[in-house]
Amino acid sequence: MTFRTLVSKSFTFRVPSDVGAVSPARRRVVAIVRDWDVPLVQDTVETLELLAGEVVANAMVHTGKGCQVTVSWDGARLRFEVEDAEGGPPTQRTSLGSHEESGRGLQLVDGLAQRWGSRPTPDGKVVWFEIGGCSPPPLRPCPTVNDSDLPFGGAQRPVSVAEPSRSALGGSHVHAATT
Repeated sequence: MTFRTLVSKSFTFRVPSDVGAVSPARRRVVAIVRDWDVPLVQDTVETLELLAGEVVANAMVHTGKGCQVTVSWDGARLRFEVEDAEGGPPTQRTSLGSHEESGRGLQLVDGLAQRWGSRPTPDGKVVWFEIGGCSPPPLRPCPTVNDSDLPFGGAQRPVSVAEPSRSALGGSHVHAATT
């Protein structure tokens, strides 16, 4: 029987200033999460890949430079950060026509991530988002958490996480909701 250890992990890598580097960066993030054996169902991993690509692409498009990516796992949530060299908050268009091909990245992040935000750095800003949730024992709901209980802080949206005790047997999962 395999037991997962809920140890905090973090990995940082640099993405060069080439739009062609976005797709390999997304795949690298997924590979890191799989290597860590993070208990996320496939839909959540696909959401991570989509959102990571959007945030990295935004950094490339809006700065014309590379960026630094950090992926962190705290045993309950996965945090993805992109640090770029342009100050100020990320730009989010409020009105988009149905024919426009870009400009929806942060809307996707807002709709699919549990939490997201940005913070200034000495040389630019970090845009981050979190996905994941607690991985409860079988037949027990996730405990309710408040902002002070969360290492990254803030409220969460519901997500699906793999149930470690049953995933090897039948691929079952549980829908975990926290407030």
